[in-house]
Amino acid sequence: VHKKNIMKVVVVIAVLFGVCTAAPQVGFGDASPDEIAQIRAGTFQEDFDDNPQYSFNYKVADDVEQTFMAMNEDRNGDQVTGSYQYVDPFGSLIIVTYTAGPMGYSETREVREG
Repeated sequence: VHKKNIMKVVVVIAVLFGVCTAAPQVGFGDASPDEIAQIRAGTFQEDFDDNPQYSFNYKVADDVEQTFMAMNEDRNGDQVTGSYQYVDPFGSLIIVTYTAGPMGYSETREVREG
């Protein structure tokens, strides 16, 4: 019982120490007046790309675990196209092809059994 009380005291002291030594952050450090204006406006380090583009893909396959999944996606401006594939628990290959953009999202699904 005595050890439990000591542990409670140690925990309370640790919490109080953390609370008492925490100091609020004041000012903007070494930011320039221009950076401070951007911080206040919510635009600091905000980069905007008028025509974002990317392309990526990956594939994971493991014969021992009988796992397969793959994905590829491309973006050109406001249009995203891609597909992903996986083997479901029944052994069927599921292929989903999709398109997304300002007009919404659409997809097709193909199931290859076996």
